[in-house]
Amino acid sequence: MGKRMGILVGILFVLLGFLMIFNLSGNYFWTITLLVLGLMFEFGFFGKSTGNFIAGGILTTIGMLFLLCCIFGFSILTRLWPIFVVAPGVGLLQGYVVSKRKGMLISSIIIFAVAVLLFQVSFYKATYLRIVFGIILISVGILLALPRKK
Repeated sequence: MGKRMGILVGILFVLLGFLMIFNLSGNYFWTITLLVLGLMFEFGFFGKSTGNFIAGGILTTIGMLFLLCCIFGFSILTRLWPIFVVAPGVGLLQGYVVSKRKGMLISSIIIFAVAVLLFQVSFYKATYLRIVFGIILISVGILLALPRKK
């Protein structure tokens, strides 16, 4: 077993030991495992390539979401499910910061815009958000229907 793999397995064993000692749910184990793996990618444990930062951003974002679910209950996913869409956007944004490739920045902006719309749909039952979302849709529809000047 290589040095890095030994460190990874050691960290996982330590986490499992804490979970057993404090009698925590198994949900915490896989949640913390996602967070630890994500942070290991973030801090260059597996190398410093752009792809590692993208993977780290995705794993860390999803790990933090699941940690919130373990603390507050998985029922919060009824409102926070768009974070699954945000996670690749976070990874691509970190990839842009490392590589300065404009394609990654544009992709992450598009993903974040879609996520904003999905969050609005997720919170649709809130009256004011429903009205704001409706006004935005009407405005975009009118702009698309108006004839364009050549």
